Amino acid sequence: MPPVVDADQQPAFRCTHCPRLLHANELHRYACRICEDRATEHVQKLPNLYTQLEAALTPGRSGGNMGRAVTGRAAPLPVALQPLNLRGPGGIVSMLLGIEQRWRIQLDWEQLPQRGGYEPSLAGTVVVIAANLSWACDKYEGVADDLKLIGSLFAQATSAVTGEHDVRVPIGACPTKNEETGAVCGERLKVSPWAPLIRCGGCGTQWARDEWLRLGAAMRGLPMPAVAA
Repeated sequence: MPPVVDADQQPAFRCTHCPRLLHANELHRYACRICEDRATEHVQKLPNLYTQLEAALTPGRSGGNMGRAVTGRAAPLPVALQPLNLRGPGGIVSMLLGIEQRWRIQLDWEQLPQRGGYEPSLAGTVVVIAANLSWACDKYEGVADDLKLIGSLFAQATSAVTGEHDVRVPIGACPTKNEETGAVCGERLKVSPWAPLIRCGGCGTQWARDEWLRLGAAMRGLPMPAVAA
């Protein structure tokens, strides 16, 4: 990232992962600390979700799509495809190992160690990724893609385990102004129609249900909903 000569004359420095304007003490970073903290939380929860995915393999136990896996001449075994894909080759473990390998290359470290099976490999790579997320958000130009991948894996695994799908709808961009710079946050806001609260993932601003209904209407130029008594 090019150096900032005069922060006051450079208002467009934004996190490469979310559209939030970087604070003065973040201008050297590729990703903001909010995105770093969220990715750390997500990656640390993935081993537990990975374990829970085993129980979600049985159709009807999760939101995964049904499919059939055939082993040799055995009868077809119905399985939920989403949990199977997340637990198998090319799933959570493979994707996280790919992130670790890319970071090892950037840091001029040794190649990936042999840690054993899927679960030991997952436990090991989660430790490495969580410990080096701050470095990646600071120094690694490609960190936005890796943050997006971590978020996607977390969302898919959570959906497969709970059976709940993201039904949030976009209502517009966050209008909150930064007290330091006066710049508008601009984070894309999505909300479930049944949510009692909406929270901006960029700046952390929260609105109660009545407030976000009015906010969404205002952003779309619609008549303001009446405030509930």
